[in-house]
Amino acid sequence: MSPYIFVALSTIFGIVGQLLLKRGMGSIGQSATGVAMLKRIILSPWVIGGLIIYAMGVVNWLLALSSFELSYVYPFASLSYIGIIVGSYFIFRERITMMRVLGIAVIISGVLISSRS
Repeated sequence: MSPYIFVALSTIFGIVGQLLLKRGMGSIGQSATGVAMLKRIILSPWVIGGLIIYAMGVVNWLLALSSFELSYVYPFASLSYIGIIVGSYFIFRERITMMRVLGIAVIISGVLISSRS
């Protein structure tokens, strides 16, 4: 299996994990504090699922690191920012401003430039 698959899976699992964590914490809100909030977090299926998916991303990241130099592969992790912005737009109806679009363009440019090295 190509080690690039591990980079891609790490990014995808990281994005999905973060979106699930946001969904879980959005339903918990800030109504509880202290131990009560911790209990709601621990019992939230969205949070638990998000942590499991995110952990799968970490495993794939470790596999990617075993095949690539860190300075080469790390810029690919920034692609998760794009996935988070797009996912947040569709799932949570968050706005995508022109500054965020510009930021996405800069991230893509940076990854393309660094991947050629």
